[in-house]
Amino acid sequence: MSTTEAEPGARPETPAAAPAATTRWAAIIAVGFSQLVVAGAMSSIAVALPLIRTDFHVTEAATAWVLLAYALPVGAVAIAAGRLADRADLRAVAVFAMSALTIASVAAALAPTFWLLLTARAVGGLLGGLLFGMTGKIVVSSSAPEHRGRAMSVIALLMTVGGMGMVGAGGFVVAAFDWRGLFWVFAAMGVAAVAAVAISVPSNGTGLPRPDRALLVDTATSGGAIAAFLLAFEYVDTAPWIALGALAVSVVLGTVWVRQPSSAPTVALVRSPALAGALLSLTLLSTVTGLLNFSLPFLLTDVQGARPELVSTVMLTFIGGVALMTPVAGWLADRFGPGRVSLAAAGLVVVAVVPLLFVDAGTGLVDLGARIGLLGLAFGVFTSPMNTLLLASAPAEQAGTAGAFIATTRTIGSSLGPVLAALAWGLGATAVDGYRLSAWTVAAVLVVGAALQVTTKPWRTPVPSAA
Repeated sequence: MSTTEAEPGARPETPAAAPAATTRWAAIIAVGFSQLVVAGAMSSIAVALPLIRTDFHVTEAATAWVLLAYALPVGAVAIAAGRLADRADLRAVAVFAMSALTIASVAAALAPTFWLLLTARAVGGLLGGLLFGMTGKIVVSSSAPEHRGRAMSVIALLMTVGGMGMVGAGGFVVAAFDWRGLFWVFAAMGVAAVAAVAISVPSNGTGLPRPDRALLVDTATSGGAIAAFLLAFEYVDTAPWIALGALAVSVVLGTVWVRQPSSAPTVALVRSPALAGALLSLTLLSTVTGLLNFSLPFLLTDVQGARPELVSTVMLTFIGGVALMTPVAGWLADRFGPGRVSLAAAGLVVVAVVPLLFVDAGTGLVDLGARIGLLGLAFGVFTSPMNTLLLASAPAEQAGTAGAFIATTRTIGSSLGPVLAALAWGLGATAVDGYRLSAWTVAAVLVVGAALQVTTKPWRTPVPSAA
């Protein structure tokens, strides 16, 4: 059966916006800014957790759910949102998602109890994930093929650099206005994002789709499987039995999802050797977060005795490298083809991680920052071309689904990296030994990810016509 053929008894799909002949840069920037709001709301709240703990008289472990209540729905809803994007009015859904996310931010700012705060965060994550899952389709509908690499680089730059910038800015907001002020800032940014997508994102005039049984089952099974899988990572070190139970739930829900007739087109797409290999490669290369979010911060704190603000400054060299190379990577992808550039960049990531394998207690902060920045430069070359390659590997009518898999696999890889690093660190006799074991473990995974890139033969991806 064709991947676009409707299942017997299924409701006919509404055609979404067609691929663009010209590039709507306003739409690309609007979606990038919206992604910044979603990503910033996920990460910057970490600086407010101590105040939330004090205000609501909860434990440190409980405050972790302020992050999890948002992050799990974001990852869970992406695949269902991507499939919805393939038949939805993109403008209507984007406006709805950002409007509801804005309302959720207001609800979080006003939450009188801890449980209502968690509820508001969960709703916000659900709607943020809806926008995440639709981004791939919006990019295809708003950018000409010869500009797609640059379009992806704009979104990646805003999301990555802006999201990290919000972490730093969040500390100043919390210091000036308490933790509730941070949610008011995101509400204001959400209003701006709603206006931007309403003006610029293309529409087919059909409005919001009505949820049907197939969509609800799809969301519950695929979303539940992904959420349980991500939850397993959170508890694998501290509560292995909970992690094992969550993994079992994930397998059961994933099996149910795969067997649904409505899932057949999505399953057929992800079973494509080229797409499946590229998605797995992206997952493994995303485990670089194990170094960035675990190994290096702990090395700086436990071994070199660096203060938190100094740790943040050193780690920001990675973001600086990403920011510098992301626009260049988009141009390279459009000029030489995303397959060739992403393959070369995967090799660069492996090469760039080598200097970090030989860090010890005597490595100076400037030297360490330079090594981290080098990895950022390499990863900045990789991200946009890889995402562009994945979108190019799917039929245009399934661009939303492909974009959703990009978001999901990147989330899984980013969650897996710190877990692997933490497990390896625990095997070291000293802190330096633990760092090196964790760094070599992450590096080995990166090598496998780069090797998987070769097996997909990405150099066969056509080069877009010159702009």
